[in-house]
Amino acid sequence: MENQTKDRYLINSIIRACNIMKCIANEKGSLKASDFAAHLRLDRSTVYRILLSLESCGFIEKDEDTGGYTTGIAAFEFGNVYVSNMNFIKKSRPVMLDLSVQVQEAVHLGVLSGTEMVVVDKVDSPRSVGMICKIGHKAPGYCTAMGKVLLANRPEDELAAIVQTIELKPFTKGTITSRKRFMEEMKMIRTQGYAFDDREHEEDVECIAAPIMDHHGHVIAAVSISGPQRKIDTPQQQHFINLVVEAASQISSKMGYLK
Repeated sequence: MENQTKDRYLINSIIRACNIMKCIANEKGSLKASDFAAHLRLDRSTVYRILLSLESCGFIEKDEDTGGYTTGIAAFEFGNVYVSNMNFIKKSRPVMLDLSVQVQEAVHLGVLSGTEMVVVDKVDSPRSVGMICKIGHKAPGYCTAMGKVLLANRPEDELAAIVQTIELKPFTKGTITSRKRFMEEMKMIRTQGYAFDDREHEEDVECIAAPIMDHHGHVIAAVSISGPQRKIDTPQQQHFINLVVEAASQISSKMGYLK
């Protein structure tokens, strides 16, 4: 009965506008008015009016050459507000600062958006030379340490479906481009509890990442150390791994996760 009462106050045009934004968010490329009409089963005139309204507010942008729409700066600004209010970021910050001092490298906090890794917080390297990465930075999940550890912890059937949609484009000579090899690495990451980016996305950057759990034991984010300093295949590799895994464990404990 309560839901029925609430339904009476819903504004259909706002719901339709939100559905259009969701379509854009889930699409890698741009969408035209006809695409929205087909996806949402709306007439084109209705879709066109909503698109004009969203564009005037800065939530979407139109490519005049193709007629396609993509997300606008206002959507990014709203996303940043959401990210800044995410509880685990505040709880992660002290651990990240401590980890950065220990490893003398940049420390990043990331979440998964579709098949991409998104940086939601960072601590720059204490050293004068280090990796510079902005909050909001996106990178393909399949060739980044945080992206791989987040993908590896998706349900197996969901991961299998996701991998079929990913174009395993080579960014460096170390990028994994074989789906079979990638799935084998996913299995290994789930078992060992951490992931490497052995110069797979950028030629001069190595990363080690571990997953962060919530109180339900679900992986909600990842923490990583990144930089040009050699960490992988060195005598200190296990030391770096232990520090990252311990940092992830500390943040998970702050989120209520009990081993």
